[in-house]
Amino acid sequence: MVQRRQRGWLKKETRIQGETWVLYFRTMRKFDGRRVENKIPIGFVRDFPDQSSAWAEVERLHLALNPVDSRGGVTFADVAQHNAEHELVDRSESIHPKAHTTIKGYERVLRNRLLPKCARELRSVYYHWKSSNG
Repeated sequence: MVQRRQRGWLKKETRIQGETWVLYFRTMRKFDGRRVENKIPIGFVRDFPDQSSAWAEVERLHLALNPVDSRGGVTFADVAQHNAEHELVDRSESIHPKAHTTIKGYERVLRNRLLPKCARELRSVYYHWKSSNG
């Protein structure tokens, strides 16, 4: 999934040291994929009296709110797409020919078990493969 570029938002918080500008933004938690709110203190309100000066400080800090996804590896969707394109085709086109019933069984597993678990990513793979193979 492509993540949109975000800027975040600023709020004032009262803290022990004094009133502080805090930058809020959302990220995806790696272990469960949920969107969570994060915050970073920017500076005291006495140092940055208005919101525009606080935003200028945010720009000066060059905070990485939009991390680049650098998986750099093969994903499960890549493997599923390769399998669908090269293994679940007619016997004459396949790298390792399979019986018609085996192909239908694998298609059923892809449709009924794998797609519901990895819905968005794999559904496009399956429908792309299905439309190109009739």
